[in-house]
Amino acid sequence: MKFFAATAALVGLAAAHNNATSTGEVVWTTEVVTAYTTYCPAPTTVVVNNKTHTIEEEAYFADTAASPVTTPTTERRPQPPAGARPSGRQSMEGTRTASGNRRSVDLHRQSLESGFIANDVDLGVQSGWWKQANQLPPVLQGRRDIFFESDESTTNNQGAKTIVTREIFILYQDYSQTVITVRFDPYDPSDVELEQKHEGPPRTLRQDEMEDFHDRFGRQLLDAVTAKKDTVVGDGAPQSLVLELLRPLKGALWPVGTRAYGALVYSNMANASTQQHDVIRPGDIVSFRNSKFQGKHGPMHAKYSAEVGKPDHVAIVAEWDGTKKKLRAWEQGRENKKVKVESYKLDDLRSGEVKVWRVVARNWVGWNSQP
Repeated sequence: MKFFAATAALVGLAAAHNNATSTGEVVWTTEVVTAYTTYCPAPTTVVVNNKTHTIEEEAYFADTAASPVTTPTTERRPQPPAGARPSGRQSMEGTRTASGNRRSVDLHRQSLESGFIANDVDLGVQSGWWKQANQLPPVLQGRRDIFFESDESTTNNQGAKTIVTREIFILYQDYSQTVITVRFDPYDPSDVELEQKHEGPPRTLRQDEMEDFHDRFGRQLLDAVTAKKDTVVGDGAPQSLVLELLRPLKGALWPVGTRAYGALVYSNMANASTQQHDVIRPGDIVSFRNSKFQGKHGPMHAKYSAEVGKPDHVAIVAEWDGTKKKLRAWEQGRENKKVKVESYKLDDLRSGEVKVWRVVARNWVGWNSQP
């Protein structure tokens, strides 16, 4: 989109038009004005009076030379007739070619400045990833910072054609989500439609809602992990302990990979930045990422140094002392595979991050109570 701004003292305006015809000829326009302004939505170059200006990012460009300037020649192509559809958006019911029917329909496109993670992804049409159930586009496969589920249904158009519709719900660590919808002919998977849309994170929970979720899930987690003392849960990894204890909790939202475990209660970034949204309670989940602790402990104030989470570690809060900023947590897989209690003094955090999470219900992100 461009616009031209001329001063009141125009010395002249000349325009030469190569009129478009119904056959689709290109229209070229040249205008002479005393001032020129244009909006550049992306990096580009603008030539004014034989001088080239480089635009490095999205910006408005203005040339207000005292002498008349000739605006850059612009090209316009005639719009298709009303009702005409671009060939890349043909209906699945339309005429097929060998591969021309593969396309991506991107709905509700979000700006990169939307403020949340969910954004347009490469749907990988050429890879045919949808031919396998419970699969993601290649760009998302193997990521440890997402969680996804899918729903699938099959319809038969009066016996003439079978269509499989698969919706894939992808949750990111900020709890924004991308929904990919795939519609394809199971007898000809190359006949496919792909769409994606995005939703921002859910609203921040009120204090009473945070407390309700603790009563609903946190207390059960605490009782369950206490009963696992001195045992090895799953393969002995830290994440296995949390996942195994969450499994029986009906309606609980599953963690987003190794990066998020529910509503954020507390966040500490190397003690340079801290946030707290509720009291840390037993049964909350605490995560460590590249965390390094240094300080003194014990009656002799001996110096200590400890690295936790390289890159990730997770545990379940057993106790919290807000005065001493000391947290005790049930964990396994760091120094010992067996479940035991370890203490962390958050004032001693020197680098990395520590976050505390409240397990929440699936409906917080708009999902059904059961997968």
